[in-house]
Amino acid sequence: MWEKNNLPSHNSIICDIALTNNPLAVFDSGVGSLSIIKELQRETPNEDLLYFADRFHFPYGHKSHTQLQEIILSSIKFLERYDPKVIILASMTPSIQILHKVMAQVNTPIIGVMPPLKRAARLSKKKHVGIMATEGTIVSHELSALIRKEIAQDVRVSRFNASPIIELIEKGIHMLDKRKTYDTISQILLKSLEDGNIDVVFLCSTHLPLIQNYLESLFPQVKFVDPSATVAREVRAYLRRNKSFRRSGRGRLKIIASGGNAQFEQTVRLMGIREPIKVVNP
Repeated sequence: MWEKNNLPSHNSIICDIALTNNPLAVFDSGVGSLSIIKELQRETPNEDLLYFADRFHFPYGHKSHTQLQEIILSSIKFLERYDPKVIILASMTPSIQILHKVMAQVNTPIIGVMPPLKRAARLSKKKHVGIMATEGTIVSHELSALIRKEIAQDVRVSRFNASPIIELIEKGIHMLDKRKTYDTISQILLKSLEDGNIDVVFLCSTHLPLIQNYLESLFPQVKFVDPSATVAREVRAYLRRNKSFRRSGRGRLKIIASGGNAQFEQTVRLMGIREPIKVVNP
């Protein structure tokens, strides 16, 4: 890792980790991208992947719309220097709230992570679904509008602020302290899910699939809907439509981070990622 007072410039990093094949660029404010990257490696195994963890702005869930728009636009402009085939915004909070505004200001194709609420509602036999998301997403007008648009009025929707769980995942606690992880999840969900009235919960954050094993262990009667595979299939379909799908070669993963710290690197290593992490100035 680079020392804080010796951070390389953006340009030096670009030269240092240049990819021979135009990459698929994936970014969010932390380790949530890893759930998307896992599925991309399955769906597009020959593609180079560039993972940008914008640690300097973690968490996105507490930012205002104006702040999010500035942060996301800046990150996209930075990633465009790598000439990616497509940029995946692997965070649902800005995807729901401001991505439509940002897309009009950039040239590179952008794919966000949107909640397939219609699918979740169709899966529910009890007409009662849950949404786990960041605090910012839970209270947003945009999520309310999506719910009104995509979920029938006879389906009840409960929202759960998962920000404490997301912060726990970002610190790698879900891999180090099972008891604390179970306790944190239980504090947020137990009273609402133990009676069995909610049978489908949508994971409205790319961090949350990383603790899906905990969720399924605590609530085996509930179907937890993971957006990661859907996004990866959307990326694959986009590449095929545009005749840019790479059919041979070995895809590589490169990681860059803003505001890097030892905790982030520890979490990434605990998840089995061994590639070096390069730090850029925020």
